[in-house]
Amino acid sequence: MIVLSVSENVPAVRSAAASARPRHPMNAASHSDSPTGGDRAPGASTAPHDPARETPRPDRRWTVQGAGGELAVFEWGEAAAEPLVLVHGLTDTHRVWATVAALLSDGFRVITYDVRGHGRSAGSPDPAAYRLDHLATDFFTVIDAASPRRPVHACGHGWGAVQLWEAVCDPRANTRIASYTAISGPNLDHLGLWLRAALPRARRVVGDPAAWLGLAKWALTPKPVVLRRFYTPRVRTWLVERLGGISPVPARIAPTWYADAVAGARIAHANLTHHLGHPRLRRTAVPVQLLVNTTDILVPPAAYDCSDRWVDRLWRNAVPADHWLPVTEPLLVAEALANFIDDLRADRAAISPRRRA
Repeated sequence: MIVLSVSENVPAVRSAAASARPRHPMNAASHSDSPTGGDRAPGASTAPHDPARETPRPDRRWTVQGAGGELAVFEWGEAAAEPLVLVHGLTDTHRVWATVAALLSDGFRVITYDVRGHGRSAGSPDPAAYRLDHLATDFFTVIDAASPRRPVHACGHGWGAVQLWEAVCDPRANTRIASYTAISGPNLDHLGLWLRAALPRARRVVGDPAAWLGLAKWALTPKPVVLRRFYTPRVRTWLVERLGGISPVPARIAPTWYADAVAGARIAHANLTHHLGHPRLRRTAVPVQLLVNTTDILVPPAAYDCSDRWVDRLWRNAVPADHWLPVTEPLLVAEALANFIDDLRADRAAISPRRRA
């Protein structure tokens, strides 16, 4: 296995990112739903028009019919360029990637889509419809429609990364995914296997883990009345500021915030306890880059410690940032993606990986 460790400060990425120039007007803090926006939630106060707060707009929009309904797809860049697909996490929409997409649009065909039940994509009242295998099938549906003969590079944030782990461990990934970058999202099966190995010690510390998983599943069961009453735009903004390291939140909440929250709860309910409690052996030969946010309290760096056993080619970059890296550090994310893809394209000629015994 090849493992590359990169300095925590990532100086090359930061210096290169600082000189990047997007094709579209943008501001590093001007996008999507959770913490991003561009659209006003019902009942939000009216504010003066501020172009710097606007979300960079996609060049093209289209839809594709997935197994669970219609999926809304958005593109930046030239249609003939190398395809790069960005997948958002829970309660976000494609807009969380808008600034990163604009930065990369000169060299890539950047493709984003609203995950099932989020934004403009169709959802389902059945939590089973949000299992990872269904969400991975949605991903393959999008890339088969967008780039049927050319493999795509992929990057996911949060539960978007969790979904893409499912896809890159699928046999179809060997010919359809050229590389994968994960931000703030581990492979739940890898994490479950690691927890199972640590079970004796965990039982001594916290008691019966099965009881904790059962409690977590109950807590994650979607409760629309509770979500509407207590998960308001104001509460959402407060959570993003506290947990995401963004203060104040510079963008408005999207009008789909409530539906996004319900869909996000269904995804977590359908997958978290199942994969942690019943992990599968999942390997991948796809080159994987981890952007590990060292101050992320939602996904601590230790969540990735189990990945190197199951990934043939793994790079791990430590970044001193909080959870919403595509929002707080879009330049860094764009350059990290571009550099990783360039290195792979050149057979990693510019780096010297160390081989782990």
